[in-house]
Amino acid sequence: MVRAIGWGVAAVVSAVILTVAGCAAAGGASSMTSSTSPPPSAAGTRPPPTTTTITDPVPTTTAPPPAPPRPSAPKPAITQDRISYGAKRRAEMAGYAYRHYGVRSFRLHPKLIVLHFTDSGPGSYPGVHALFNANAPNGGELPGVCAHYVVDQDGTIYQQVPLDIMCRHAIGVNDHAIGIEMIQQQGISSHWADQQILHRRPQIRSVLALVRWLQGRFHIAARNVIGHSMANDSPFFHDREGWRNDHTDWQVQDVRELRRRL
Repeated sequence: MVRAIGWGVAAVVSAVILTVAGCAAAGGASSMTSSTSPPPSAAGTRPPPTTTTITDPVPTTTAPPPAPPRPSAPKPAITQDRISYGAKRRAEMAGYAYRHYGVRSFRLHPKLIVLHFTDSGPGSYPGVHALFNANAPNGGELPGVCAHYVVDQDGTIYQQVPLDIMCRHAIGVNDHAIGIEMIQQQGISSHWADQQILHRRPQIRSVLALVRWLQGRFHIAARNVIGHSMANDSPFFHDREGWRNDHTDWQVQDVRELRRRL
């Protein structure tokens, strides 16, 4: 807050600054009183010295108290269905992170949420889980792909991986991104598929509840809830090997619609 000060008060404040500077040079003083002797008058006589006592101006306004923090969204119902992610796979993830991000660690530091769909239809969750669990090479590298969550079309949220471990789900941001997959076939286009999810009430309700909870838990702004197609443009994107994403799932306009509902 900036407060305007009249010329008179400004002069007084200047005198205070000079006095405090003098006190600091002399080792400090608790009182601030100055004596001034104006020059002789036109009649050749000098008036008696005057003494001015400096006091701090009294603020005329008081800043309002800070608003209480916004309560975090409640945690939605989550079914634990973890994939195999033992010491070998963690070491592979640390090696991948070192090659691509320069960090020799499998630990995730969430700052971003990336939305995906699986290009598979109803009843395909067991196959998606098996794919993530298989740890097959992808792009010629290990570990295999995975996502932290999969949201089925009936609204069931499955957690695959703990939130402090990286998953390979979006090039260039895996060191900071939580991945959420949604069961949905691509069909005629990615935009069409996104819209199927946005209008499938059980599924989108669970997705929104999960995203809201993750945002509150990790202080993630809505602008950092992105689609896979947007990952290359994220401020968190970096890849030492020069890799880029070529996926089109979750288009910009559809992500904006999802953000409006958060």
